[in-house]
Amino acid sequence: MKLCLVAPPDRPGEAGAACFERLAELLASVHEVTLVRVRKRDGEPAPEPDRVLPCRQVRAEPRDEMARTVYAGQDHRLSAAVMEAIEAAFGEEGPDYVEVGDRYAHGLVPLIARRCGSPILARTVFGVRLLGSAELEALHNGALSETEKRLVGELEREQLRLADRLLWPGGDGAALYRRYYGDQLAEAVRIGQPLEVGGKPSPAEPPDPNGPLRILYLGSLRRSDGALDLAEACLRLPFEAWRLTMAGADTATAPAGQSVELTLGGMFREDPRVAISGPPSAREVERLLAGHDLLVVPPSFAVWPEAALVGMRAGLPILATPVGGLPEIVEDGRTGWLSDATGPDSLRRLLVRLNDERAELKRVAAPGRARARFERLVDPDAILAAYERMIASAGPAGASRRRAAPGARPLVSGVVPYYRNAPFVEEAVGSLLAQTHERIEVVVVNDGSFERDDDVLDRLPADPRVRVVTQLNRGETSARNLGARLARGEYVVMLDADNVLEPQFVARALQVIEREPDLAYVSCWLRFIGPDGEPVADPAGYAPLGNRVVRDDTNNWDGDTLALLPRRVFTELGLRFDPSAVIYSDWEFYRVLRDAGRYGVVIPERLARYRVLPSSLQRAHGRQLQRRGWEEARERRLLGRTQWTAET
Repeated sequence: MKLCLVAPPDRPGEAGAACFERLAELLASVHEVTLVRVRKRDGEPAPEPDRVLPCRQVRAEPRDEMARTVYAGQDHRLSAAVMEAIEAAFGEEGPDYVEVGDRYAHGLVPLIARRCGSPILARTVFGVRLLGSAELEALHNGALSETEKRLVGELEREQLRLADRLLWPGGDGAALYRRYYGDQLAEAVRIGQPLEVGGKPSPAEPPDPNGPLRILYLGSLRRSDGALDLAEACLRLPFEAWRLTMAGADTATAPAGQSVELTLGGMFREDPRVAISGPPSAREVERLLAGHDLLVVPPSFAVWPEAALVGMRAGLPILATPVGGLPEIVEDGRTGWLSDATGPDSLRRLLVRLNDERAELKRVAAPGRARARFERLVDPDAILAAYERMIASAGPAGASRRRAAPGARPLVSGVVPYYRNAPFVEEAVGSLLAQTHERIEVVVVNDGSFERDDDVLDRLPADPRVRVVTQLNRGETSARNLGARLARGEYVVMLDADNVLEPQFVARALQVIEREPDLAYVSCWLRFIGPDGEPVADPAGYAPLGNRVVRDDTNNWDGDTLALLPRRVFTELGLRFDPSAVIYSDWEFYRVLRDAGRYGVVIPERLARYRVLPSSLQRAHGRQLQRRGWEEARERRLLGRTQWTAET
């Protein structure tokens, strides 16, 4: 089978990408594997491999046009780059299975593309490996209120919702996700994470019953990983004979977003019993493990901490909090100890006990005990067998695989509001008439425009599929509402008179909405063009997500007015574009749909061209005025003053 693994960008002291490298090496013994390496989130290039792997490796980096397109954050953009990397690597056939990590949602665009009928992903099964989502991590680091963290969390939620399988290595990880994210998640499949078994570890120095208790912390200095909890526990120990080594990359996750390393320095005040250093090399890790009595792994949130496995591989006892997979990794009293809770108090009590009972520390540190447990947990044959069972049993993914019932090709009505757009309206109407879906009618609504150049409207009805109607000048939103009422099609396409559809838009949108009849609308990504029709340099386009994904009320990620909608949204449901929404009528409309539990989807392809004119929103209105428009829209919704009923 053809498998695609999407390696997340590494963070200092962590093994996200390394986990996928090991999976690629293992699965390549049986399957054809492609490893996609994602560029780092800080803008650095995708990392080069540290070693030769028995699989194809490709890089996912945004092209120049993507770098200049407006996405919902850098991770959305990187996800689009992953989609392009998959297309380039697999061509028309596509992979049978794609696996991504949950953190940062870099598989989101491929998942949406599959939902929207991407032919290369039509039979692809998607697995999301639980590594520890950025949202849950931010929650435990006290940073979930930050705008970027909330946005990344919403992307992660949608990826989890669309996935076919969740993969977790053991412990409480899958149950934790269901408790936090709800029950509407994919089936969870238990598949371990490989780690090199390695050779015989360096012999550890036996615990000295009369010497100081030697405590080691390995991993990022992060609040959610328990770095500050362990420091506080050590400072409150009732005995003086202890040593603490903390080796890992610093993070800005201390209270108020401060450096953890600097915070630790302030807590210990040059205490000679404490040594704090950056990420150690592999050789330094071996030396540290051999020179300490126990490794403390004290997170408040974790899925499957590799630090514990690294310590057990070296035969070192583990003191851990009862979080995620740690109760399964650490056999309490045999390969280490589990505290009764997270936080400094529980850690302090357990450290006091181990200091008082050095015989127990020596017993658990007996050679071979932790190492044997480690080898069972990372057994490559068991992991490979679990993959074989999962891939063999993986079935369709619900809505993404449903097929529309055969029937007559529906009539689609294009609605084009017009006001002084003489240079562009013929191209807009022509793009509707040129759709590959041939059953098209066009309703052009002249919003009281009576200039000399407006005689272009007299030529449009030469095609019998086009009607032109005129109303008194009441604004573009009112013109859209009138066009929707006059439309005869089962579906309506909203298209501004200066924009252009690519020929396949209607057919693609119909394919999506007839496969999922409950959808409220289907839109697409946009390419920005200038008055001459040539691409605009910066920004080059707009990549919305639909009204289900991002709940932020300060930016529009729901989509542009350009969309295909069932006409019953305007007839049976009685909704309309609010004429009082001077700037953001489309955003308000999609938000009201969302409030009513009706969602749309956005095809992640540039299937339309949005013409940026001097009078366009992003050119004619400053950022302050645009922000004011957002605020007014939100206030109308909060106050319930918006009348989402038919115009009288």
